[in-house]
Amino acid sequence: MKIPDEKIDEVRDATDIVDVVSQYVSLKKRGKSYLGLCPFHQEKTPSFHVDPVKGFFHCFGCGEGGNVFTFIMKMDRVTFPEALRTLAKKAHIELPEENDTAALQETEILYHVNGMAADFYQECYRKTTGGKKAVRYFNQRKFNQETIDKFQIGYAPDLWDGLIQKANRESVPVESLLKAGLVIRRDDGSGYYDRFRGRLMFPIINHSGRVVGFGGRTLIEGPKVPKYLNSPETAVYHKSQILYGLYQSREGIRRQDRVLLVEGYTDLMRLHEAGFDYGVATSGTALTEGQAQRISRYTTQVNLVFDGDSAGFNAALRGADVLLSAGLQVQVTPLPGGMDPDVYIKEKGPDAFNELLLQSRNIVDFQLERHQAQRKLNTPRDVSEAATGVLETIAKVRDPVERQLMVRELAEKLEVDENLLHRRLRSIQKKGRQTISLPEEVVSTTARENAESVLIQMLLLEDSKWSQPVFSIVGSGDFSDPVHRQIVERLHQWHIEGRIMDPHVFIKYFEAEPELHKMCIHAMSRALLNTADLSQLGLDCILFIKQEEIKKKILHVRDALRKHQGDEGRAEPLKLEYHELKKQSEKEKENIARDWKIMVDKL
Repeated sequence: MKIPDEKIDEVRDATDIVDVVSQYVSLKKRGKSYLGLCPFHQEKTPSFHVDPVKGFFHCFGCGEGGNVFTFIMKMDRVTFPEALRTLAKKAHIELPEENDTAALQETEILYHVNGMAADFYQECYRKTTGGKKAVRYFNQRKFNQETIDKFQIGYAPDLWDGLIQKANRESVPVESLLKAGLVIRRDDGSGYYDRFRGRLMFPIINHSGRVVGFGGRTLIEGPKVPKYLNSPETAVYHKSQILYGLYQSREGIRRQDRVLLVEGYTDLMRLHEAGFDYGVATSGTALTEGQAQRISRYTTQVNLVFDGDSAGFNAALRGADVLLSAGLQVQVTPLPGGMDPDVYIKEKGPDAFNELLLQSRNIVDFQLERHQAQRKLNTPRDVSEAATGVLETIAKVRDPVERQLMVRELAEKLEVDENLLHRRLRSIQKKGRQTISLPEEVVSTTARENAESVLIQMLLLEDSKWSQPVFSIVGSGDFSDPVHRQIVERLHQWHIEGRIMDPHVFIKYFEAEPELHKMCIHAMSRALLNTADLSQLGLDCILFIKQEEIKKKILHVRDALRKHQGDEGRAEPLKLEYHELKKQSEKEKENIARDWKIMVDKL
């Protein structure tokens, strides 16, 4: 069912793009726009702009851009209709309902199924006999009901088809449960059975508040029973991108401008219960680049809070490397006696935990303490190995000033010449660096794309007067990039129809076509056209595009001449061809420049 254009306009007009983007990115007002770190690529210096007047966002670093619908589509990995419905619901605007469940997009089906399962597990936790075991477990762990409700804790009944029966009552096909990873097909193909049975259920909620998967903890200890069972990867659950508790913690993270990173579900729950509502958990897995990038959208300060045993130390070091590579600043808070955050706070209290946070070490101190605890740093070899270990971590730091200060600190603590450490650091960086040289044709392609992009920018200027001069010389077929070509085709059609260019109206027709929409936004946002002589700029771009083929021929003949230098038999016809091509090129340039001047003089 196509949503009427007037409804789409109503939702857009009722939505503040700054409010929406601020739920994902920390923004600061700069003049008339807002500035923050781009959520679509890693960056240290903010280049992501949000314009509340025009209703657009654009990153001058990676080129991503669009309106509020585009932003939700990219951040939540949803379709345009799904983004529209999400924003309409927040704006309390009613849209026509989709009556045919089978016509819904797969992602929406998975969200619906996971949400249904979460409701079912919570109901079982509260109302079933088996759920009482789960209640006793949390009572023994001394969690209060408010925390349990906050994290939507549930219980999967110890039945082979408990969720399947629920789905049948809700008219949800079992195939949808299978796609969501909630059921498993029997080996003999005779049917399905519930993946989670007799387990505490921890819903995994994405950053926009939708359930995408589950972690299930067994209540029956045994050597053959896995302690935790997790949902598999699905179209909505990407483990490398999800952090447990981020949705519940995002306001706290923004308020503190810091995040506490722990390992387990109950560790994170205990933090919240003790008042530390700015933590997230990796759910017991190794930290990934995607998760680090997700953190960077909310803060640049990370406290790694891990068990104080050897496994915890190693996990902290691995996590620190990933976070530093993402441009984040890292401190480490080791817990004593092999305790995890849940146990430590429960036994020692929130005040003691806060004292530990105040004593957090930077990554240099943390690593040196570990080396010293292992080998005492009594010999030159011990010092050398410790220095190399710390420098391998420092090499991950993206900011050069921060790197230099860390090396200086390391030199002071080890009493080693700072220059020696810098030389070793450069050696480490060199080993990890890959030198990539761009072939000539790639550079040429980039230049061609830039020339095409500039012409599109000119055509998209409000009330643009450049359509007639540009289209008198070039057409969509002259544009090599497929996305550029499609945009120019539509721009040419507008020109033929005599329509006055309003870029905001024009790009509205690309909202369901991400590539075209992105390119238009990019063109509208670039500052390249802030020049007095657009006439010369346009002519230069047209000449580049129209003359590229003949220039390639000239270069090809020139290379052949060099190859056959000294062989008059082969060189002579090549010389004639070369000079003829040069004449053609000059003649074409004169004709284009003449025609362009005639058209521009009429403006």
